[in-house]
Amino acid sequence: MLKRKSIICSLLLFLTAFGSVAFAAAAVTTTPPYASIVAYNSNSKTPNSPNISTIGVLDIINMTPWDISVGPGLATTPMLPGMTTVQWTPFWLAGFHTPNSANTTNFGGSFAYHSYQVALSNLNNAWVLKNSAPNTAQPTYYDTIPIIFNSNSFAQAANTAALNFTATSSAGFAGAASPGAAPYPATAISFGDGTNNYGWESNDTVAGSASPNVTQFLTIEGLQGGKTWKPITNNLGGVVGNPGVGGSTPGANVSSPTYLTVAGLVYPDFSSVAGDNENLDLVVILQSGGHGDMQLLFLAVPTFNDAFLPTAGAIKR
Repeated sequence: MLKRKSIICSLLLFLTAFGSVAFAAAAVTTTPPYASIVAYNSNSKTPNSPNISTIGVLDIINMTPWDISVGPGLATTPMLPGMTTVQWTPFWLAGFHTPNSANTTNFGGSFAYHSYQVALSNLNNAWVLKNSAPNTAQPTYYDTIPIIFNSNSFAQAANTAALNFTATSSAGFAGAASPGAAPYPATAISFGDGTNNYGWESNDTVAGSASPNVTQFLTIEGLQGGKTWKPITNNLGGVVGNPGVGGSTPGANVSSPTYLTVAGLVYPDFSSVAGDNENLDLVVILQSGGHGDMQLLFLAVPTFNDAFLPTAGAIKR
């Protein structure tokens, strides 16, 4: 399991230049599959003018036959405080199945059935989340909540799967807080398959001379059955071959995502775990940008359709 601290360390490492080169490195053997997006990024040269833009809401949408628990399960526990405009507490979304007395009224909030919409804090300010990365020149915050599939009790069992949903926010990645420290770009690990990490880096995330440069990242990370989760980032928006640097063979092409605002994971044949005999894969997609809402989508895809699964350089089910 990738620890929360490891996620932040990954974001702060100096690895690769975005747009012309890519980074691939061997991961720790216990690293589960994961995927990240840039949810929002402002322009340090023109404060509060985003170059990766989105509307300040997060839609959580369940388009599966399985109930999904979001959060640690304590009804009064606020989730990702500092990220939302009002207190957001754990909840669960009913799946598309025959309702029973336990779930006939649990089809989401005021947004739509099987969906929940979260109003987010001002995107032009760093979200002051629960944890903070130490020794950084500009504040960097992060927090994590669990999500459990095929559960409305917030408990993991033999017939469930789980992942972590993490938000990371910074007022500008500007290196260590020491005299004379040179600014450096943030590296967001875009996705990892448990064996390799594929990252990118951009000077757009560096704090400007006149003001911070706010950047928000969202990440999903496989937990229970982590080795079964597979990243599908390279199949959502295509891939670009960039000359490798860092841990890869210098000059050798490394496949990196075309877009930094869409990423996802798939759990092949989750039906076999859930025990419903429906032959469905569980797909989780993060997306942002395009002047639309941020979205965390849960989908069920027929198992015989393997279009989401990685093929090149990865093990195909």
